[in-house]
Amino acid sequence: MQDVAQETGNTRSAQTLLMRYQKQGFVSKVRRGLYCANNIATHLPEANKYQVASAITPSSYVAYRAAMEYHGLAHQVYYDVAVGGEQAFNAFEFDGIHFAFRQISTQIGIDTPIADAHVRVTNVERTVIDCIDRIDLCGGWEELTNCLKSVQYLREEMLLTILQTYNKIALYKKVGFLLEQLHLPVSSNLIDACKQYAKESVTYLTSDGDSDTFTAAWRLYAPKNLLTINQHNPDELV
Repeated sequence: MQDVAQETGNTRSAQTLLMRYQKQGFVSKVRRGLYCANNIATHLPEANKYQVASAITPSSYVAYRAAMEYHGLAHQVYYDVAVGGEQAFNAFEFDGIHFAFRQISTQIGIDTPIADAHVRVTNVERTVIDCIDRIDLCGGWEELTNCLKSVQYLREEMLLTILQTYNKIALYKKVGFLLEQLHLPVSSNLIDACKQYAKESVTYLTSDGDSDTFTAAWRLYAPKNLLTINQHNPDELV
């Protein structure tokens, strides 16, 4: 609305113009104050879900499972988008997609891809850590592990910066455990940096009760199926 108001000179004229364009099928209303141009031939919205999510508020960005999908790491297509940012908003649906605000405590690790100036999304490292932190927002541990296995490259300095920003012992342990367990492309130095927290209190990888098997090296409970599939040293399991 603000962009159109700048062109028309005032908000009332912008509202009148947008209402006329809606009736003509030139634009679609996303939510109050936010509109999307339509394809002239099909009258369908031109913006994809990542572009819509990035435009909801000035600080909005794509996060969690939708970020995994954006980076080409997800194994399933979902019809919901988690949106981070500094300004909260009420959840809504547009073009068959559910958009919901998720409170996240940092703005570190957010990129605008060169190929799409209209998208703000957590980078791969931030996405990996966020999804490990909130496995429920990545579709569960099975979807998470499938996504992580698709990761080809990780910047270790960025991983450490994000972990230090969150500063949560349990998260260090979860990240280190999964990086090691799934043989992701990181050095032993990063694993050791996470493992220094392993002697702290016992941690559960998931919160829904399926973390039933203890890994002594990390003092961490994880789903047995995950450990059975990937564990090279069964003697570490209790």
